[in-house]
Order: sequence, then C-alpha cells, then structure tokens
Amino acid sequence: MPPFSLPVSRSHRPIWSIGAITCIEFFETGLVMFSASPIMAGLALTPSDFALVYTLYGVASIFMLYKHQWMAERLGYRNFILTSLLVFSLGSLCCASAQGIGQFALGRVLQGAGGATFFTAGRMEINRLPADTRFYGLLAFIGSLLGASAIAPLAAALLLETGGWRSIFWATVPLAATIAWISLPCLSDSTTPAAERSEEHWGWLVWLVLAIFGLQYSIQEIPVGTESPQNGVFLTGLASIVALSVFAWRQWQKDRPLIDYRGLMQWRYLLGLALYFTGYFMIGASGFLLPIIFREGLGLSPGMTAAVLSFGMACSVATALLHVAAARRWPYHRFYMLSGLALFALGCLGFGLSGRLNDWRWLLLPTFLCGIAIPLYIGPVAFGTFSELPSRVFSHAYQVKNIVRQLGISSSIALATTCLQSQYSQHLALQPEGLYPEWAQALHGLAGVSAGLISPLTLAAADVFTWLAACMLPMAVIIARQRTFR
Repeated sequence: MPPFSLPVSRSHRPIWSIGAITCIEFFETGLVMFSASPIMAGLALTPSDFALVYTLYGVASIFMLYKHQWMAERLGYRNFILTSLLVFSLGSLCCASAQGIGQFALGRVLQGAGGATFFTAGRMEINRLPADTRFYGLLAFIGSLLGASAIAPLAAALLLETGGWRSIFWATVPLAATIAWISLPCLSDSTTPAAERSEEHWGWLVWLVLAIFGLQYSIQEIPVGTESPQNGVFLTGLASIVALSVFAWRQWQKDRPLIDYRGLMQWRYLLGLALYFTGYFMIGASGFLLPIIFREGLGLSPGMTAAVLSFGMACSVATALLHVAAARRWPYHRFYMLSGLALFALGCLGFGLSGRLNDWRWLLLPTFLCGIAIPLYIGPVAFGTFSELPSRVFSHAYQVKNIVRQLGISSSIALATTCLQSQYSQHLALQPEGLYPEWAQALHGLAGVSAGLISPLTLAAADVFTWLAACMLPMAVIIARQRTFR
C-alpha cells in the first residue's frame, strides 16, 4: 500500500471530522493575528490593550483546558463539542458587534473558553480510530491545523477588503455551524460513571485563573515603566508563581484531581513540555511580528502581506508532512530539532537585517526559513513527548501540553508587544518630531508614506527578531546535550 493511501474500506468521515474540529481555532487565531492592526484602529485600542485582551483569551483557554476532562466526563464529547461551538460562536458575535474594549474582551474570553476544546478533542479522537487508520487521522490533524493557519492570512485579507475587521468574526459563525454538521455524527456521546468522575474544584480554579492572569500581566509589563511600577510588577509575578505552586500542590493531594500530575512525573514528558513551550513561544512571537513588519513597518498592501505570510505557512505545511513521512523511517529527533532551531535563528537574523536591505523582497528568504523551521522543531517534540506515557494518563498529558501551548503563545505576544514598544520608542526618539506616529497609534496603519525598511517600526521589529535569534542558542545547547530525544 502506498504510504499515504487511505484504506478504501473505511469511512472517511471520522478523519474529516478530526480535521474539521482541529482547524477552527487555528484559523480564527490566524485571522485575528493578521487583523490585529485594523482591530486596534477600529476599537481605538493601544497595542498594550490588544496584548491584554489576548492574555484574557489565553487565561480563559487555560481555565477550560483544566475543565476539559471534567466536561467530557459529564457531557460526552458530542455534547461537549457542540456546547463549545456555541460558546465560541457567541464570542464571535460579541467581538463582531463590539464598540469598545469591554465587549471585545468579553467576546475573546468566550472564544478562548469555547476554542480551548477543539485541539485536545481532535487529538483524542485519533485514539478512537481503528489502528490501521490512526496514521491518516494524524495526517488530517497536522494538515488541518497547519493548513488553516496557512490560508488564514489570505482569508483575512479578503474579509478585511470586503467587510472590514468585523467580518473576520462574523465569518467564524457559519464556519462553526459547518464543523458541527461534519463532526457531531462521528463523536461519542458516552459519559463517565459518577463514581469515576473528577471533582469540581471551582474555588481552586478561580485561584488558578487569578494566578495565571497575574503572571501573564507581569510578563507584559516588565520591559517598560518606571522603577516603582517595575517593583510592583516583579512582586505580582512572584506572588503568581507562588499561587500556581500552591494550586499544583493542592491538586497533588486530591484523590480525583482535575489533572492527575502524579501519573505525568516522567522525565521525557517534562522535558517535552519545556521544549513545547519554546516551540509555541517561537510560533506566537513570529506570528505576531510578521504581519507588523510587512504591513505596518514596510507598508505592503493587505493582499501582498497575506500572500507572503501564506507562503511561509505553506512551507510549514509541506515540511510538516514531509517530516511525518521521514520520521517514520529516520527518527532522528535531535537532528531535526537542532536543524529547526538553526533555521529559525537564521530566519530571525535575516529579519534583523531589515534596515540594511534595499529591497523588501529579500525578506522572503527569512520568511521561508522560519516557515520550514518550526515544524522541524515541533514535530520531533510531538513524536517524543508522549511515547512512554501509559494510555490511562494520555488525556491529562495532552491537556497539560495544551495549557503549556496557551502559556507559550500568550506570553510571547505579551513580551513581544512590550519589547516592540521599548525599541520603537528608542528608534522614534532619533527621528524628526511628528514624522512618525506615537506608539499608541503605531499599529493603527497610520504610517502611510513613512513606512519602509528604515521606519522606526520596521527597525524595532528587526531588533526583537534579533533577540529571538539569540534565544535559540541556549536552547540549541540544551537539546544538543540532552539524551532523551535522540
């Protein structure tokens, strides 16, 4: 049988269902990331406001990831997915009709709470497939999440052109209905007996939400501000870490915790989580900065920016599928990860040289390098992290992994925003007064003819990319010296 041929005797619908469930959150995230500037301009948000809303989205996602098993036990996956799609759609409607930051933040919280279900549910559904079709379910899983991310910039550019920034939220409502039609008939409605269900822990979950928000807010505020606020931010971050530690310790004492960490204390898994965090930090930071450097910094049209970003993501899709095929025969995880880090560092250094170029088209090369780098790094981590865990803890292990994913992405966006602000202020101070907008309007698409390879925003983004490249060096040393992922 050819390596990618799906057995014709099996129904294809469960595999289509996995792809449909998995793609929606990645597609929506891609739409929002690409449309960040029009959203900020339309709602008069500062970049810090936008980062704060994204933090709230991440906190809501983490809350629901902790409740994922609890909900699935009581509702069954069919009703759980349906409820999540409804909550996600309600959040989309709130965002689409928002007139200010309050309603927009509420909508994003609802989107985060609803969307948190889909990635974990899609991965868990692979385990329900017959053994001879699970590989094809994995291909659908990987292909759908990367494919959705690849087409999201093009879809966002089209929606922005035809209906403005609100249309990117209106569009996800019929998409959610379509996914319900495709996937619900394939999902199980079985529930867990009452005696075997996890406990509720509502009070401790409120504690968790406050601690995570405090930590994320601290990360967002560290790089800027006067000495006094920085001391307060440091204390807030420290208190949040202590609160998270208390939460983990309390869950450890429970007979039926929300997530049973005791079954996850394995070196391979814990190292994999740390590597996952790095990978999703790379994804979040680059995904946030690339639309900024091409559209606001260089002044490219939305359509051209979308084409460039989709080109990079298409390279990611192709590389991911090639890696899946190659890793089955040549499972050299460490080699792939080091290659991914090296290529990502080279790509970031390429963006760091933006101010020295005479043609923005040279930036297509670092876009290509970053596109192929991330799946080369993340793919081996995905293959190796869960390989020695018993099946009874797999669901909890994947919940924790997705919590790490949300922390990595939201932390990277918060930190990238504040680093970008700091560097923009430095470059702006060197320019004639009034030539470029202040930071609060810098991402509102107001640069106009002032955009270009040497604009303060382009140079600030280039600085942040250079720092990202430098961060790859210690990670490369860690991966080269470890002996777990070989």
